[in-house]
Amino acid sequence: MKRGRRLKLMAEMNITSLADVSFTLMIIFLIAGISTAIARRQGVDLDLPRASTIEPQTREGLEISIQKDGTITVGRQKTNRQGFPKAFGDQLSRRDYDRVYLRADKVVDYGLVMYVIGRVREQGITNIGLVALPEN
Repeated sequence: MKRGRRLKLMAEMNITSLADVSFTLMIIFLIAGISTAIARRQGVDLDLPRASTIEPQTREGLEISIQKDGTITVGRQKTNRQGFPKAFGDQLSRRDYDRVYLRADKVVDYGLVMYVIGRVREQGITNIGLVALPEN
């Protein structure tokens, strides 16, 4: 008579697949977080003025930011007053924009803001949004 073999059960848990799943999820969340951060604003540090009536930006357009030291950022390209027309022209040659959103620090010289608006209008763009923060 043959004796039946007893099955030996393993009481250990295989954590290799658990580690693989955890690592994959970590990579997915890391990529999602980085892409969200990149998709947000350009990262230009501005102290925007406040206004009582604010309309949300509902359509896509070219963003121009003016920092208090006079640095102008067109899209993601930094320049100064003298280099602004060329940088703005480069951005327009890459893509056809019908509107511009101007973000300027509240201590920026009014003359510089008007200079930028004038160069934008010279290129045929008359839809210029001035970006501000809500008052409250």
